[in-house]
Amino acid sequence: MELESGPLHAAGRQRRRLRRIIARAAGTQYYGAQLRQAGVDPRRFEPHDLGRLPMLDRGIMANHGLDAFLTVDRAGLVSVATSGSTGTPGRFLRSWVEEAAYSALWMRVYAAYGCRPWDAQVNIAITDKPDRKGPLKLLRRAGLLPRIEKLGSDTPAAELLARVQALDPPILTGYAGAIEALADHVLATGAQVRPPRAVFCTAMEVTDRCLELAERAFRAPAVDVYVTNEFGVIAWSCPMRRDVLHLNDDALIVEVLGADGTPAPAGTVGELVVTSLGLTSMPLIRYRMGDMAARLAGTCECGRRLGLMTRVQGRTAHVIRRPNGAPITTPLITSLFGRIDAHEWVRRYQVREEPGQRLRFLLNARRPPSESQRNALTQSVESALGRDFRIAFEYLDEIPMTPSGKLQYLVPLKQ
Repeated sequence: MELESGPLHAAGRQRRRLRRIIARAAGTQYYGAQLRQAGVDPRRFEPHDLGRLPMLDRGIMANHGLDAFLTVDRAGLVSVATSGSTGTPGRFLRSWVEEAAYSALWMRVYAAYGCRPWDAQVNIAITDKPDRKGPLKLLRRAGLLPRIEKLGSDTPAAELLARVQALDPPILTGYAGAIEALADHVLATGAQVRPPRAVFCTAMEVTDRCLELAERAFRAPAVDVYVTNEFGVIAWSCPMRRDVLHLNDDALIVEVLGADGTPAPAGTVGELVVTSLGLTSMPLIRYRMGDMAARLAGTCECGRRLGLMTRVQGRTAHVIRRPNGAPITTPLITSLFGRIDAHEWVRRYQVREEPGQRLRFLLNARRPPSESQRNALTQSVESALGRDFRIAFEYLDEIPMTPSGKLQYLVPLKQ
């Protein structure tokens, strides 16, 4: 699915696909009304006209009902649900062909890291989540493609290690928190795992710490994959530059918006708003992801003609803000631990905002820290946050995952 020629060709293709989506959407109850209200002619729709349409979210879809967004009869469509990690699960409908396109975006990522369609894989996530329907599932059932072995993200690390060693998968995927915990256990015990082709980390903020541990433990490239149930793979780590992600902007239009709803400058973190160029059964136009990242200018030296973005910095629903409104992000907190090597004794952390401009750091320590280690962490955190917050530390035997099986690093006061 790589782009075949230069930026002008890509922009022209994106424009044609967008017009096709808008033309289909114009026939729906919801989008038809929004286009008329905005005074936009679907036949002459241009990418810059997206800004004239309102943004969409799960609440709006729930209020209007799914039928208001459908261009076809719902019979035969596949139902897709989100985890509800922000508290509001979503439900979407799409065709089998659209599900196949979802899988094709994954194949682009796998191919970039030398993986093959017939490679078996282990996926550490939610085990009670239903398998996605579509052509690949049928091929797996028929034995023409290897099955995906699912392991629970809440499974103890020692059990996960034993299963991964026994299954010996060429592809290892999973929630970033679960991959990090497994990698940490592998390194702590000195266990040996045959290197997979790559380790793909998903479903939450993927930190430098997670990627570094995974590469050391599994002796394989660690990949940040920004993938959602709504759109599939949105972006993924460049094999040459792990710090940037390639956007699948031949399949999606990704806007990064500031607090006022206008486009954020390149390099500035904002809210991600996505439009699918392939979902025609139930178009998703200007859909608010609830995630924060920044677009990056220019092209990558790897030669792929895809747009660039930073790794996801956090979720809008989970952000803690300073008194001046500036966000505190997961990468910032992780860096405060990293610069004093606190990860050597801190296994996991969570930051909770409390009334009275207070931040409580919950720490799951792998061993009791020395007094100098405690002081170093206090000084590191105070230097970055002490001017705006009163800081406290609390040590816990365990920091639980959310019901969706993910680790929430930041918990703002409203929660």
